[in-house]
Amino acid sequence: MDQFNRRKNGFGTAAFLGKGRYKPWAARILIGKDEKGTPIYYDIDTFEEKLDAIVCLENYHKAPYALKVKKEKYDRIVFFPKTPYQLVPVESIKSSIHRKNKRNYTFKQVFEEMEKMLFPNKEEIKKELEEHIKPDGKYAYNNSRNMLTAYHNSKGLYDRIYRELKTSDFQIFIKESKKTPSAVKQMVQLYKNMDKYAFQEDIIDKNYAQYITRTKMSSQSTRKPFTYEQIEYLWNIEAEDEKEELVRNILLLANYTGCRAEEIFFIYTKNIYLSKNYFVGGLKTKNGINREIPIHPLVKPIFEKYYNPDNEFLFMKANGKRVFYGDYNNFYREFVKKHEFIKGKTAHCGRHGLETELQRLNVKPTIINSIIGHKNGNTGDDVYNHVSIEEKYEAIKLVTFKVGKIYVLNTERKTS
Repeated sequence: MDQFNRRKNGFGTAAFLGKGRYKPWAARILIGKDEKGTPIYYDIDTFEEKLDAIVCLENYHKAPYALKVKKEKYDRIVFFPKTPYQLVPVESIKSSIHRKNKRNYTFKQVFEEMEKMLFPNKEEIKKELEEHIKPDGKYAYNNSRNMLTAYHNSKGLYDRIYRELKTSDFQIFIKESKKTPSAVKQMVQLYKNMDKYAFQEDIIDKNYAQYITRTKMSSQSTRKPFTYEQIEYLWNIEAEDEKEELVRNILLLANYTGCRAEEIFFIYTKNIYLSKNYFVGGLKTKNGINREIPIHPLVKPIFEKYYNPDNEFLFMKANGKRVFYGDYNNFYREFVKKHEFIKGKTAHCGRHGLETELQRLNVKPTIINSIIGHKNGNTGDDVYNHVSIEEKYEAIKLVTFKVGKIYVLNTERKTS
């Protein structure tokens, strides 16, 4: 047997088309079989020499591309190969297949194409903000917004050929950018997502961004809980208008419920049980969504102030729509200008603060995680899901944000 014909299955063959032809050798592949099992072949190209046909097959398998097949031939295929070829049925072989050569795309071009394909459009963003329904197959609004920010922080990479960027190139650029830890985190995530997209589109052959590390380039998150004095300050604010009052109340709720600001704005009125001192809420993660969260006695008046059984959500605007996270952010910026004592503190700091305070009070980790919405490490979901609301309520009542006694639920001991 000729050594050129001893090739692995699915590679194809150099087929001899007969004497008298100017190019008697075809680079032939099996594209399928008809209903009777008869092979259906496709000739990629023809050549004068057999070796040229084999080289053509090798080049094709290194960088496959779509093949135009007459529709009548394509329709005969019933059984495709285990690894099917990229076939495009056409009425005429002269039909053009519009496919860009992306191998020389710049960083800017890769991002712009990814943005067009995977970022939500205006209608999808609106639906997500109003109904918390994220578009299928696309990034969530907050993720896309963070990546857009990271892209603007990456101007020095815009004109670089993307497939020429290696791990060290990303690493050096991030280090020299001297951005904040949070900005670095966004940039690394952007590069990893771009690598994933570029790999899927055959722009690159290897994902180098996955090896980027941030340990030596940035410190741990600088987010810190509210101090006891700052929480006391919030309670003492006498708001001059509804916007100022709203921000103050959201920050207080974050400190006493452990909810993110966005989660607070998605609290459905039907899920609030004031008489039983809890509500059902939570978004984002498997462990955090639809969890039973106790209402601390100190913030119960806040729930009562905004509660209206005729409203869909706890926080509603005069026009009948839900208060959006974007609205709150605008109010918050004005709020911290007036109240510089809490500048730098966000609702997420309150979430972190409640977790820290419950830990200080020696509340069981399973109870803390059930309130906050974190995964319980090696603890099984069965244990996690069966922490009662009564246990959570007893735990949350211990929180005073004041220096003093430390408890283990109902057992108290003096601090040294």
